[in-house]
Amino acid sequence: MAGKGKILLMDDEVLAGSGRTGKWLCLEHWGVVPDVATLGKGFGNGFPVTALCVREPYAETFEKISASSSYGGNPMACAAALASIEAIEEEGLLEHAAELEKLFLARMRRWLETYRIEGDVRCKGCLMGVELVRNKNTKEPFPEAGKLVYQKAFRKGLAWIPAGHILRMSPPIVMPDEIAQKCMDIIEEAIAETERELAH
Repeated sequence: MAGKGKILLMDDEVLAGSGRTGKWLCLEHWGVVPDVATLGKGFGNGFPVTALCVREPYAETFEKISASSSYGGNPMACAAALASIEAIEEEGLLEHAAELEKLFLARMRRWLETYRIEGDVRCKGCLMGVELVRNKNTKEPFPEAGKLVYQKAFRKGLAWIPAGHILRMSPPIVMPDEIAQKCMDIIEEAIAETERELAH
């Protein structure tokens, strides 16, 4: 809580929130309550809508600064966000994201044991990262490997946003298990092919 000598905790949940990690807010995994949080992306299921959430003790402060937005209060955007929240609750998508995490982690941990270019794997729900390295001991980043894995997976029908030596993935929380397994198959094939190609 902010006070004398303290600062507000600002939490950007645009990518990680709205159920992506199996909780409404990613920070819930650690029992942390932010003072300010931002929501977007999954908040409206693709509809252009965002939200700025403020804890009650600071709500009045925000009202006093005359904050404005280009599309604030859009009824259609609010309806889309409400429909998304209802669908997440009714379809048990938080629980499904948590189940997908188990599936993803089991596969990625095997990769860590199998491939020399795997330095680390991380996963919370449907937010994942695979670190590609030149050497497991030094953890030196391997951006060339990241580029090749992305290109090979893309040619096999799977795409995500390249992030240097990190394979950063954020699949939808509605993804069926069989599609999730197929995606992991494609990524593993791309990693294996890249490791053979860059063997040194």
